[in-house]
Amino acid sequence: MSLRLAAALSATTLFGGCGGAPADDPGAPLELSASEIEVLGTSESLAVVQDLEALADGSVWVFNSVEPYFIGFGRDGESLGAHGRAGGGPEEFPMPSAFLAGGWEGEAWVFDLRRHAMIRISRPDADRAEIPLRSESLPPGSIRGGMNLLSPAVRTARLGGEIIVPRPRPPGEAGMLGLRLSLLGSDLVAVDPETAGTRTLVTLGDVLDDPSGDFVPSEGGFPQWYRLWAPCGDNLVRAYDRVRNQLRGFDGSGSEVAPVDLPPVPFTEVSPRQFAGAVFELRQAELTGDVRGRLGEADRQRLLNQMAQGVSGSPQELATYLPHYVDFRCSEDGTIWLHPFDPDAGGLNGGPRWLRISPDGVARDVHLPDRFDALRFSDSRIWGVYRDELDVPSVASIPLPAG
Repeated sequence: MSLRLAAALSATTLFGGCGGAPADDPGAPLELSASEIEVLGTSESLAVVQDLEALADGSVWVFNSVEPYFIGFGRDGESLGAHGRAGGGPEEFPMPSAFLAGGWEGEAWVFDLRRHAMIRISRPDADRAEIPLRSESLPPGSIRGGMNLLSPAVRTARLGGEIIVPRPRPPGEAGMLGLRLSLLGSDLVAVDPETAGTRTLVTLGDVLDDPSGDFVPSEGGFPQWYRLWAPCGDNLVRAYDRVRNQLRGFDGSGSEVAPVDLPPVPFTEVSPRQFAGAVFELRQAELTGDVRGRLGEADRQRLLNQMAQGVSGSPQELATYLPHYVDFRCSEDGTIWLHPFDPDAGGLNGGPRWLRISPDGVARDVHLPDRFDALRFSDSRIWGVYRDELDVPSVASIPLPAG
């Protein structure tokens, strides 16, 4: 794949800088200080935290990148245990891929891609509880993320009494083009855990415009697509529409509700170095067959420099290849949190800035402390992982100002 194409990826956004403006000015960015971080607990087993679930009883369970996959902390920081091994045995997890956002029965559940099931992980000493998702319309292997082609992460969520999972359409064409079209045409499928019945909640390919018209034509490349969606209340799912710059909404019946218009995207240019840094993992995967850990720092820098020198296209053209947002979450009260792509962060990642949109439609930039990665949002608190100066991770939260 040529470098000009290496990124036919999605679109770009970065909101303007904070200036430490007063927090009581509703139009100013809200700066959250590192001094406000409240550490819940840490463990020598913590590596890269993929996700976490903050339960109603105050406990927090972490989805870890290595064994043990699941680490729990009580509301006072006490250890609730660490468990979860890789493998195909009855008590093992061949491919844990996502927490069930919103939980089930007040517990934390993980979706295992190989088992094609939801498995309760927040009571390690209890009998194993599992919700199989197999059905004629949702056979094993049919659930895939669509969030990032380099990641096995699959977003799943509870909506009322059902579980929502993404099901890409079967590719109608071979190769990368077929894969891209299958992701663009993906469905959000509702599963009834009691009956194992399924129904299509919304077919995203029918309601969202294909963004490929915005891409600069190039030989052999393919757009990488982020299918950003999240539950935003008891009976509402929203999905990001890049073409319209809106968050489209669908109720539990699949009927569309009023969209949320997003602020204009002021970031319109990307330098060759920023572009190379953003798509570096794609190129590394091509060369090594893997995304992480196979290139030393010297080789990484040499390859990055070569990529930057080989990038062609204007800064405006390069910007069209990169995603607007890299994550999208909602709190239970319907507050929307969007994580803009940051071209200076390296990889297809966001920086410390999030866009918060309140239930009454007021948008505001929120700037999180450095080394704090947000993973869950409530109406009064942001939960995530904080890494200290020695890069030691801890489960932590930041309270949000009242009002």
